[in-house]
Amino acid sequence: MKIRAICLPDEIAQAAEAIARTFDVIEISDPLPCQGTSRNVRIYIEARLPQSAK
Repeated sequence: MKIRAICLPDEIAQAAEAIARTFDVIEISDPLPCQGTSRNVRIYIEARLPQSAK
C-alpha cells in the first residue's frame, strides 16, 4: 500500500516512525515541500500489513 503523510518538517520523522510501528515499511521517500505557501512537507511510504495481521 502507499501512504502519504503531510505535516510540518519537524514532525515528519515522528509520523514516519508511528507508521513504521503499525506497518512493515518497505520504502520512505525524502520529504518534499507542499505546494503554494504551505509550510508543510510530505513523504510517501510504501508499506504492507504486518505478517501477524494476515
